[in-house]
Amino acid sequence: MPNSKTKQKELQKGDKLTIRRLFANVGFILKYAIAIDKVLVYTIMASFIVCGVIYALFDTLFLKLFIEIITDNTKDLAISLIFVIAGMVVMALNQLLEIAAENWARAKFVKTTGIIQKDFIKKASEIDLICYDNKDYFNDFVIAASQSEEMITTGILSTAWIIGNVTTILTLGALIMTINPVIALFPIAGFIINMITRFKITKLEYDYEMERKRIMRKADYSKRVFYQPEYAKEIKLSNIEIPLQKQFEEAVDEMQETAKAVGFKIAIYSLINWICVFTLLSFFCVPMYLGYLALVVMKISLGDVAAMNSAQSAVRNRLDELNYAIVEFQKVGQFAERFRRFIEYEIHIEKDSGKGKNPPAKAVLEVKNMSFRYEGAKQNTLQNINLVVKPGERIALVGENGAGKTTFVKLLMRLYDVTEGAIFYGGADIREYATQDYRKLFGAVFQDYQIYGATLAENVGMEPIDQNDNQALVTAKTKQIEKALELADLTKKLKKLPNGLKTEMTREFCDDGTMLSGGEAQKVAIARMFAKSDEFSIAVLDEPSSALDPLAEHLLNQNMILGAKNAAIIFISHRLSTTKDADRIYMFEEGKIIEEGTHEELMTLQGEYAIMFNRQAHYYQEELVEETENMD
Repeated sequence: MPNSKTKQKELQKGDKLTIRRLFANVGFILKYAIAIDKVLVYTIMASFIVCGVIYALFDTLFLKLFIEIITDNTKDLAISLIFVIAGMVVMALNQLLEIAAENWARAKFVKTTGIIQKDFIKKASEIDLICYDNKDYFNDFVIAASQSEEMITTGILSTAWIIGNVTTILTLGALIMTINPVIALFPIAGFIINMITRFKITKLEYDYEMERKRIMRKADYSKRVFYQPEYAKEIKLSNIEIPLQKQFEEAVDEMQETAKAVGFKIAIYSLINWICVFTLLSFFCVPMYLGYLALVVMKISLGDVAAMNSAQSAVRNRLDELNYAIVEFQKVGQFAERFRRFIEYEIHIEKDSGKGKNPPAKAVLEVKNMSFRYEGAKQNTLQNINLVVKPGERIALVGENGAGKTTFVKLLMRLYDVTEGAIFYGGADIREYATQDYRKLFGAVFQDYQIYGATLAENVGMEPIDQNDNQALVTAKTKQIEKALELADLTKKLKKLPNGLKTEMTREFCDDGTMLSGGEAQKVAIARMFAKSDEFSIAVLDEPSSALDPLAEHLLNQNMILGAKNAAIIFISHRLSTTKDADRIYMFEEGKIIEEGTHEELMTLQGEYAIMFNRQAHYYQEELVEETENMD
């Protein structure tokens, strides 16, 4: 394990890759593609080789023989005609093969890229949650997601281009060497210059693209908030558009400066490339040398001149294509570095999903001397936590924002693994249990819940309510969801919805979808927990009522106790009115538990909990009275 982690850290130090690493990355991509569809990969490469060799023979031998035939007075015109027709048939068949292979491959690539995305989604679903808190990993994730399909397709094609062009060049080179090997020097010199300048240009373009993504992230954010509905009200009622616009303009200015600097360098390299490779070596030197051989020293025939000129032109074109293929190859190697890091990332927590023993349904959850530190952090987020949750208990976690409460409950559900100490359930370390089986013990509502572009029933049940299933099962699911919505105090809203449980949430894909208020959306998230109340043993409620008014919160608390049945309840709340009925309260501060006890015990202690409660009690009582009067 340490070797794997060290390797991953080394790979994340930067994108300055060695040639060996670039080739290894492309090799990784090709192996990945071959594993998906080896027939596709091998057929593309074979077609490039066959077509390349035929083109090479046509550009040299056919032209040479044709000129020799028509300049030879002893040959019949019919022979020339047959020769031309035969050449046209061969080229037509070659082009047909090329077109057929291209169209066949295009259709096959659709299926291949679909499988790639399927694998990608599966890998993303299995990645440890802690990865999303790692900036470097998240950057890899985003770039790999956006580039994976194009990168693998380009990887296959660029490799095939390289193999095909190398085969063609070798064929042409062999033919040139039989006539005059000096001619080969001109395209080879051009290739070397072209390759050096192209590599420089590609490196500049890649660095520019990475810098552009970094800089434009700010600009994209500043632009995006202006057409997101959740930002509209605050933007119209404030001057927040001023700093956002300034941030956008600064990003654009920085991007312009970067583009100017890179653009100038690319222009210089492009100019060197064009003057040396095309103007000098190809269009000037070769015709002069061939004219000298044919007209001055008379060492070659007219057919040789035509064949050599065509051959060197073909070599130059193939070398140029080879350069572009190598450039694409280089790009693939660079972008594949992130894709490879993502695919090769060694999963730790989620790999135990199907492994380990099954946990008991009802047991004591105990935290012993537990500490946790995020990777790269200088100090622990949680320090030496000790806590016990018995079946059926009501446990409250309180404290200021950033005290570590949400991180703590994520550790309880093994979304993260502890750095020191351990968490025990039923007397066994939770790492001994199959991860998914252990998590099924929990019903959770997090403060950063999401509403999905699906029906209300699917948003509550978090699974498809398929009408093709057994009708009795569909009816049971529907009743369970309706009961959950009732406990979450959403029955009135349900009756007003145009399509009931089938009403689409959000207008993402449906113009007549429903947009919920903040409180209503939070109730939907809470209803998800109620819908699973028969399945879990511990309910975790992270600020479940932050968007609700005091009266709705009071009703919800009663329903949660009712809906949770015999499950233990662990809830985080900044409204300490919800903590009074808890069996035990834990006060967090800077990652440590500084006080614990019942409400009465902590109020008697007159510590931080009592200060916080007294500061809130007056306002809460006034709000509750006001809400009650409005209801009356």
